[in-house]
Amino acid sequence: MERLGKKYRVKHRKDIRRIFARGRRTADATLTLLAIQSDAPGAAPARLMTAVSTRHGNAVMRNRIKRLCREAFRKSRPKLAPGWDYAVVPRVGAKFTLPAIQSSLESLATRLTKPKEQDK
Repeated sequence: MERLGKKYRVKHRKDIRRIFARGRRTADATLTLLAIQSDAPGAAPARLMTAVSTRHGNAVMRNRIKRLCREAFRKSRPKLAPGWDYAVVPRVGAKFTLPAIQSSLESLATRLTKPKEQDK
């Protein structure tokens, strides 16, 4: 696995709060994904943060899930819309494999970032 660079991670508390307070949310059996456009949309790359609960197990298990989520994001980044900040919250009890997380992330991100239809 390669490293996910710092410019692709959401690190600041104000950004994390903004994602959880005002972000769009969708979920499937593997992940819950929150997304919000970054402050500089279009120019900024897609960024990721992971939130893994202690209900997933000990630190070894939680860190493994975070590594898998970051790797799935790194591989999926060309398919994701630039200028969006994402928060990945893995579901408790799901089976976490790289292909499962990657396909889930791509489908949920596509669902969240497509433009909303205008009401007629």
